Amino acid sequence: MILPNKTEHRAIVDTHRHPIGPKLAAKMAEAGLYDPKQAFPQSNDKDLICYREFFDLDYAMPKQREEGVTLSLASNGGEVVWFAQDLLQVSTGEALKFLNDEYMEIRDRYPGEFALMANAHALEESCRPIVEEMISQGGAKAIAVASSYGDGADRAYLDSPKAEWLWEFAEANDIVVHIHPPMLSVGHEVLMQYRLNEAVGRPFDSTVNGARMIASGVFDRYPKLQVLIVHMGGELASVLGRLEFNWHLNYNGIRNPPAGKPYTNKRPPSEYFKTNILVDSMGFNPIGLRAAVEMCGVDRVVFGSDYGPIPYGIKEHVQIVEDVLPSPAERELVFWKTSNRVFRLGLSNTDLVTEELMLPSQDRRSPISAVALMDL
Repeated sequence: MILPNKTEHRAIVDTHRHPIGPKLAAKMAEAGLYDPKQAFPQSNDKDLICYREFFDLDYAMPKQREEGVTLSLASNGGEVVWFAQDLLQVSTGEALKFLNDEYMEIRDRYPGEFALMANAHALEESCRPIVEEMISQGGAKAIAVASSYGDGADRAYLDSPKAEWLWEFAEANDIVVHIHPPMLSVGHEVLMQYRLNEAVGRPFDSTVNGARMIASGVFDRYPKLQVLIVHMGGELASVLGRLEFNWHLNYNGIRNPPAGKPYTNKRPPSEYFKTNILVDSMGFNPIGLRAAVEMCGVDRVVFGSDYGPIPYGIKEHVQIVEDVLPSPAERELVFWKTSNRVFRLGLSNTDLVTEELMLPSQDRRSPISAVALMDL
């Protein structure tokens, strides 16, 4: 069944989409982050840039369709702490429930155009029951978390022992963990000019986290774990050689290596990109996409646009994929086939959205059962 307003000639799954529903938009207006009575774009004293595409889904969705996206995966995992502490001023659990309700309203409002992720705080195991419910009852296709939490000397990454519950749960239930940088990245205190927190800081936060996850042996302890690092994997492609020689050198020959600092991963860092780490295409750069494909393999790169907060980029990213990958078969992998497989979306070549995605939430099979919809 082809749904109305869909691009029939090609399916494109956007794995990096941040939708805001009316309730969350109202909360942001109440907090003074934007003025719904004023023209867009807007900014504020926190240097949050506000675009109409982010706050007005009825305005954004036709543009999204026109530029080719047929299904979006909704996530705000990188912003959970900001939503809870700064915007809603509630506990993490209450913020997650608010986001979940908002997501399900968005999905119902635009049938067949959104699949959901279960937002989570990676370092708070107390949110596990909410995550489980969002997967089993809400049909979430992935778990969305931030690459780091806290600030300054207290900033913690996902190599923290507090994240072990997440890796155990994700591997046991064969569900992807979507990793997005937080609102304020590492080093943000010197990056608040020229929008460098966005352009440099957030990809750098992802880079530090990815390197720490590899070096700490997360993927050796959980060899079937699958994570998706957004923004083309940050700068991991450009520093991968340095991680390799550091791993080979390690602290070999050092009589008393400092506790907790030697690499503990068993394989060369580059190998984990072929088995455990996926990246998306969001980066506006064909050089970056070529590097991502070479680093991970074309079957581990998925389409992502960051649409909403970023008011353009879908057609630009589509064009970059087409320019970098002349093979139609490879383009399809990036546009939708790999996403279909790893997120169990149930898409086929002829049906953009199957009945599985359209079922009421109580009728959906849960990813917790580890039963794949299709094996493409």
